[in-house]
Parts: sequence; C-alpha cells; structure tokens
Amino acid sequence: MGIFRLADTVELNNAWLVGLSVTLVLLALWGVLVASTALVYQGIRLMGVKALEQVADGLRKRARLSAALMSFVVVLVGIAVLGFSLWAKKDLEPHFNALLAGVTVDWLAALGRGAGLLVLLLAAFLVLERAARQLLVRLERRLDEWQLGPEHRAHAQKALEQGPGFIKLVLAYFAVGVAVTSLQPPAAFEWLVSTTVFVLLSISGGRLAVSLLHLMSGRLVESWEAKSKGTKYEEYFVALSRLLPVGQRSLEAIVYISVATLIVRHFQSLESFAPYGPVLIRVIALFFAASVVVEFVRLVIARAFKVDGPDLDDSARRRNTFVALIQSASKYVIYFLVGMMVLSDLGVDPTPILAGAGIVGLTVGLGSQAIVTDLVNGIFLLFEDQILNGDYIRINDTEGVVEEITPRITRIRDRFGRLHILRNGEVKNVINYSRGWTLAVVDMAVAYECDLKKVMTVIGEVCEQVPMLSQGKVSEIPRLLGIESMDESWLTVRIEAKVQPGTHFDVKRLLNRLLFEAFNAHGLEIPYPKSVQYEGVMLPPTTSAAPQEEEPLAVAASRR
Repeated sequence: MGIFRLADTVELNNAWLVGLSVTLVLLALWGVLVASTALVYQGIRLMGVKALEQVADGLRKRARLSAALMSFVVVLVGIAVLGFSLWAKKDLEPHFNALLAGVTVDWLAALGRGAGLLVLLLAAFLVLERAARQLLVRLERRLDEWQLGPEHRAHAQKALEQGPGFIKLVLAYFAVGVAVTSLQPPAAFEWLVSTTVFVLLSISGGRLAVSLLHLMSGRLVESWEAKSKGTKYEEYFVALSRLLPVGQRSLEAIVYISVATLIVRHFQSLESFAPYGPVLIRVIALFFAASVVVEFVRLVIARAFKVDGPDLDDSARRRNTFVALIQSASKYVIYFLVGMMVLSDLGVDPTPILAGAGIVGLTVGLGSQAIVTDLVNGIFLLFEDQILNGDYIRINDTEGVVEEITPRITRIRDRFGRLHILRNGEVKNVINYSRGWTLAVVDMAVAYECDLKKVMTVIGEVCEQVPMLSQGKVSEIPRLLGIESMDESWLTVRIEAKVQPGTHFDVKRLLNRLLFEAFNAHGLEIPYPKSVQYEGVMLPPTTSAAPQEEEPLAVAASRR
C-alpha cells in the first residue's frame, strides 16, 4: 500500500506529508488523552467519593497541560524533519511508503471490525444502562411503600444514588473484557484499562454493599424485634438490636478489607500483602462473634439466676450481686479465649504465653500492689456480705445506692444522680442503711408561745397516721421522744420512726409534710424569723445638760 503524490515538486510534497503526519499524530494524541481522562473522571464520579472528585479535576487539568506540551514537541519534531529533508534535498515519499507497507487489507478489515464492535458495545451499554435506570426507579417506588424510618431512609437513598454508577461500571467492565478479547491490544494497555475499570468497580461495589448491608440488617432486626414482642424471646432480640451498630461496623470493615484484598491481588508488587486480608476478616469476625456470645451468655445467666422485683430481700439481692459477678467473669473468659484464637491466626503460638502467665501475673502483682489490694478487698466485700447491689450505703463522704460491685471497683449513684467509682482498696468503713431497719429522725421546731400539751397531742395524732400513709415503709408507729433542745426562739421536738432499709428519706419527707399540715390546721405557730419596729421618743432640750440629739428609730429583731 503506497501514498499517491500530493504535489509536483519534492519540497511541496514533503511539506504535505509532514503536515498530514503531524495532524494525525496530534488528533490521535488528543483523542487518547481526552478519552482516557474522561473515562477516569466519569469512573471516579460514578464511585460517589467526594474526596476523589477533586483529584479527578486536578487530573483533567494536568492531562490538558500534558497534551499541550506533547503537541508542542510533535510540532517541533515535524518542523525538524521537514527542515532536514529540505536541507538534504531528500524525498520523504519512499520512507512513508515503507512505513505503510505493513498496513494490509486484513489489518484494515480487523480495524473496521473492531470499530464496529466498539459501536455495538456502546449501543448495548446505553440500552442496558437505560433499562437499569428504569429498574432503579421501580425500586425507589417500592422503598417509598415500606415506610422506612429516618436512618433506614438515609441508607436507602444512599444506595439509590450509588446504584446507577455501579451498574455503569459493571457494564463497562464487561464491555472492556469483550473489546480486549476481540481486538487483542498490547498487554500493557490491556492491563492498564482492565485494572482501572476493576479498581473503580470494586470500590463502587464495596460502598454500595455497605449501604445495602446497613439497610437490610437494620430492617431485618427491626422486623424480628417487632415480631418477638410479648414472647419469651423478646429480650434476646432487644439484645440483638443493641449489637446492631457493632455488627454493622464489623460488616463494613469486612467489606472494605475484602475490596482492598481484591485490588491488591491485581498488583504484583503488592501481592505479598494479600494474605493479610483474610486474616483481618477472621479477626474482625471473631471479635464480633465474641460480642454476640457475651451478650447472649449474659442474658442466659440473668434468666437462670437473677431475681427481679421492686422489693427484694437480702437473699435475692445477694443472688443478683453474684449474677453480675458471674456475667463479668464470663465476659473476660470469652474475650481471653478469642484473644488466644486471634494470636493463633496471626501466627503467634499462645502456648508459651499461657505457660508464662503465672510468672507474669506474679511479677505484675508484686509491682502493682494497689491493684492486688483492690481485688482482695473486693473479694472480702462480696463474700462477707458487707454490701450488695441496691444497698443504700455511705463510704467516707460518698453516700448513695450501689449500682455495681466488681472485684476491683464499686459504683455508687448518689441522690443527685452523680456516679461515684471507688476502688475497693479505699473502702475502709462502710455504713449500710439497707440491713434490717433504720431510723428516720425528724426535729420539729415549736414556738415558745404554743401550748406544749396541744403540740404533743397533734404530733401524736400525726405519728398514728404515718404507718397507714407510708405504704409499708414504716414498721411501727413513730415515737415522740419529747423536747430535744431549747434554742433562742423555739423548742425542738424529736420524732423517731423505725423504717424499712433505704426508705428513711421518704419517711422524713412524709412526716415533714404531715406535721406542717397539722400545725396549720390546729393554729399552732411554726417559728420563723420576724422583725418588730418600735417608734423612737423625742426628748426636749434642757439647759442644765448638754443638748441631746434626736434619738433615731430603733429596729429590734426577734428571731423565732
């Protein structure tokens, strides 16, 4: 195959040949750069990663700059070739004919078939993409009928936004595979195109899978929890709903690690890191399974041994305290076993660790005597039955209800809702208000002007009403002890009531209210501060004495 002469003279013919060659090279260069940049930019946009879109914009700018620089180089090379041919007075037509000698009719036919195949693939891509878009519209309508909650709706919306991009990348991946098989391009170009599309497809598929897993797992657990209401399995599904965020995060990590492993396997220089992917997936799965086992073991132990109720005796509260201790111990045992399994998966033999655990424990114990003291004191607190869960106690300046006891620490919630965490080694003197009975002591102030006999009668009537109104908190009628003290403006009358453990504050409030109402009903004065004002007296001036100033108003306060 040869080139027909474009001009009569050699110089003009060379100029035509060089100009056409430079034009074709520039068209091919710009076509390849524009097409590849557009494909990469669209692929990044289809993934929906906002951070990568800025990278794509920068890539487009650098591609245009590179194309301009390469065009300048091509033009300079063309000018140099043309100048050399004019200086040497050589005809370039034989050289162009030699280059085109390798272009045969079969090669042109294959090129035509390849172009036709690309056109057919593009048409099929557009048709399938349109069908997929219609399918997504139907899915969106179906999701609208499900009446999803705000969180599920957000995940569904994200999946619908990521769906079109994933479908386009899937179609592009199959189209590239068919085109590469049919056209058989150079190996480097084939690897570059197929790897780029595969990486984009893997990332987009991973993000879509995460959104779908969040949506389906939340929807599934929610439906299970709704169906289990009123059944004996209700608390198990409530526990499963508590584990849902942990499970979703674990599944998300597993999906992303799987995607990273698939991508790494396409790069020979990074293939040595590929075996770590399954190991990480197994570690994450083990810890999630351990969380599930811990939660269900906790529920099984609670259902088997725990006693529920508003008013529990000492035996029931002692039982509940040891239930919490067993739950805590089982959690540590399960996580310890899982840790040994993880070490085994990572290639670390746990046998020497177990063999040296005694020596290490002894060393740590000698170096951390405070921890040992806490543990020993905590064990004595539990087994000597000094405090139990639900006891109202006082330790030094901390007073409140015991929420949890562990071998090392004790958690106490005071009346103001503050949680105090005490090391068991610091517990030296415990005042327990929840054992046997306690006294509710009320000191009532009485004015000196009141009839003391009537006061005692009214207080006695109030004491007789307390057992009936206290709802079983008072075991016997409160005792009127008499006058406790005589202050400047009032008498203090003391009342003591023997009450159930932990109820002394409630009974004191009840007694205060009843006493106030009874005093007001019988006209008895409750002392409070008063101020009394006296008018001053003006004295006339005298001649025998020095003039006396006017006496100011005097204010005398008597506190009652």
